[in-house]
Amino acid sequence: MCEKCYVLKELFKAAESNSHQNYIPTLSFIQEMTRQDRIELFAGDCPLEEVEKHLSEEIHYTIQHYFKCKSCKQYFFIGACIRGMPVYEIMDNIKNINFDSILWGRFGTLYE
Repeated sequence: MCEKCYVLKELFKAAESNSHQNYIPTLSFIQEMTRQDRIELFAGDCPLEEVEKHLSEEIHYTIQHYFKCKSCKQYFFIGACIRGMPVYEIMDNIKNINFDSILWGRFGTLYE
């Protein structure tokens, strides 16, 4: 993990203290990091701008996003469930993830 994405490790740790309340602010911070070209949306269900809309509509049970640091290739996962706790996870290996079977949307560099 490099200095460009280390802040996400600390943010995820802090977000877990109140995962529901911190979910949208954490996504906003991540969105800013993508604008700064520090990380990229690798794979996700929807654009980050649409997360709140999808959560309020309750059409999909989960919303998942995987990000990749552009410098060191570290992966990060953030996910929410309309009836559960948000999840913040640092991932070292995503080789065994079948994104096509777990995501309902197809957004991110994996699908470009």
